[in-house]
Amino acid sequence: MNIDAQFLFDTQLIAEVENLIKNSKNELLLISPFIDFDKRIQDALAEKINKTDFKLKVLFGKNENNIYKSIKKDSLAFLKKFPDIEIRYNESLHAKFFLNDTHFILTSLNLYDFSLAKNIESGILVQHTARGLFGKAMDGANTLISEGVSSVKSNVLGIENNEEDPILKFYQIFEGSELKFKAEPVLKNKKGLFSGIVGAKEIDTITIVKDELTVFFSPIAEIMKPAENFSDTSNRLIHTLEENVRIPENNSEIIERKKISASKIADLIGIDQAHFIAMMEREGYIRDYKITDFGKANGLELKNELGRDYIAYPQDLEAIKKYMR
Repeated sequence: MNIDAQFLFDTQLIAEVENLIKNSKNELLLISPFIDFDKRIQDALAEKINKTDFKLKVLFGKNENNIYKSIKKDSLAFLKKFPDIEIRYNESLHAKFFLNDTHFILTSLNLYDFSLAKNIESGILVQHTARGLFGKAMDGANTLISEGVSSVKSNVLGIENNEEDPILKFYQIFEGSELKFKAEPVLKNKKGLFSGIVGAKEIDTITIVKDELTVFFSPIAEIMKPAENFSDTSNRLIHTLEENVRIPENNSEIIERKKISASKIADLIGIDQAHFIAMMEREGYIRDYKITDFGKANGLELKNELGRDYIAYPQDLEAIKKYMR
């Protein structure tokens, strides 16, 4: 078997990343600590969205307390259009690796608009054995190391046969990383012109198996802040409550309740905003980023600032007091 290994730089590298995406048939693995697709990469991926037999696997990393810095809102929204996709997260990720059915690129290039436009980047394009590769990789079969991959390891990457295989290693890293989002397609038989073709399918609906990323980019979300020292923020919250909740002198007097955004209360408590929103959902105050009847009864309300809607929470909510205990 002939091995095709090629060193790539700058515009040539970007062109080959586009080609690798466009030429993927059944599965594509994209590993990049930072993700902010430029138009070229997004257009290449868009060609695969409606394929019923195409799986997309994405791994990103870094910024444990501020994931929004590692994967941009627009890129995430675009990825979530794919009917068969897994998005995973690994805080230790630094490698960049792109793999389709026949080739992989090991590179310095992030799938990040700035990297593609501003940085000097390099990489290596390697052809591997296509037949049965993905099934073998996912099963962890020892037979994955074919003659072609072994030759690349020894002659190009300097890896001996008893050392790690790069393809299997990156799949292991992917599978061992934290699953943040997963969607699966529900297929149905095609109708009309293609109905007579045996096995012809089309996507009926998409099942969201897991979604731990939407909370970071919800319409009411603001920039998340790292957690601070709990004891300090506890005192700050108590002091703020004392200032803004006035006890009535008689039953006819109305209690004044200051209501503030999720990010501000999360900052006072000393947790990140995503955890606070999840807590509000567990307590029944909100659902799908909307105020429930229970939430309305407890003083939550929708406010608007500078044309942007957000949910305002009373600082003296029982759930917050319970969290402080």
